[in-house]
Amino acid sequence: MITIRRIRLGEADLYKQVRLAALREAPYAFTTTYESAVRRPPESWQEQADSTAQGADRATFIAFSEDAPIGMTALYRLADQTDVGEVLQVWVAPEYRGKGVAQELMDTLFRWAGENHFRTLIAGVAKANARALKFYLRGGFALADEASQGGSEGVVLVRPVEAEP
Repeated sequence: MITIRRIRLGEADLYKQVRLAALREAPYAFTTTYESAVRRPPESWQEQADSTAQGADRATFIAFSEDAPIGMTALYRLADQTDVGEVLQVWVAPEYRGKGVAQELMDTLFRWAGENHFRTLIAGVAKANARALKFYLRGGFALADEASQGGSEGVVLVRPVEAEP
């Protein structure tokens, strides 16, 4: 059984475990490297995990199979555009890909975004990550504009958020 929940205060070790697994398994998908992340001090992991465990500006969601973490995603509100959030750190363990886990993670993130007054989500995707690009486009994201296609590294995608009643 797959469950998804927001990370909780004090779960820095869980956050670090999943984030390092993602960086190790899919280095092509992230701007952060495994090598740089593994050198982070414990306090920075704690601060990042706790800052996404509560409040309405940031959230990290973890997917579990039984008690084992198998995926994650995060949403951070932009400081200069308070109704816009950036989708970050989307990853699902290889053995769970193609089984709807990524979509469940995103649906959870979309619901939370709507409940917390986000109106637009953006996501950056490496051009080399064709599978992720296809996933985002199927999930309602669109290319932000022609300029976002011009960079050699990646593209910027945008998606409106449906307001929760």
